[in-house]
Amino acid sequence: MKKKIYILITCFGAMVLTLHAQTMNQADSLYMAGQYEHAAQLYQSLIDEGVHSADLYYNAGNAYYRQNKLADAIICYERALRLDATHADAKHNLAFAQSRTVDKIDAVGTIFLVDWWRACYRLATPDVWAYCSIALFVACLIAVAVFVFGKAIWLRKTGFSLALVALFFTIITALCASSRYREITDTSLAIIYVPTVTIKSSPDNSGTDLFILHEGTKVSIKSNLNGWLEVQTEDGNTGWLPSDAIVVL
Repeated sequence: MKKKIYILITCFGAMVLTLHAQTMNQADSLYMAGQYEHAAQLYQSLIDEGVHSADLYYNAGNAYYRQNKLADAIICYERALRLDATHADAKHNLAFAQSRTVDKIDAVGTIFLVDWWRACYRLATPDVWAYCSIALFVACLIAVAVFVFGKAIWLRKTGFSLALVALFFTIITALCASSRYREITDTSLAIIYVPTVTIKSSPDNSGTDLFILHEGTKVSIKSNLNGWLEVQTEDGNTGWLPSDAIVVL
């Protein structure tokens, strides 16, 4: 009975994957034919069904961009890069789309070590880093066993040295997995989704007008109060806006 259930689940999964592939191919064909709205609808339907990949978000971003839906395009490119930070095409198109936004905000610079660490953990997905960490931990245990049970002095010294090296890289890869996972699941970043929004000094309409942000601008969410969000722009300016003015990445 269990075997039959397993076969049914496997067949159902294969059928779903086939349907998703067919939808993706159909959307690609529509995009190539210049039917960008229909292509975007099909890409979005896959996303709504729980299909997530850098290429899918990249293609959806292109379809939205062709319709001059700048915020939707930027959101898709940002999400593509979350899944694959090395996606060169998504990175290029995101920069191009951002160049068309009204707000020209220079991000506050970070120290070299922070940039270097981000570049390191973005080289792979959390799963890949986790598998590497597990493999290195197993190697560490093997090296410890060689150190404990080895009879020759040189063998024990080698086992001890390899254990230290493997333990060090086990910790590094585990930290990479954790950092990459936190980045992918981060819900504090958002994109302005309305044409214009006035940033207030307090979470209500009677607050003082501080500045105006436009569609496609990236902000970070600091706090939430009664349908209002306190946000911060990349250059450090803060204020409040209605929660329906943004889309969380």
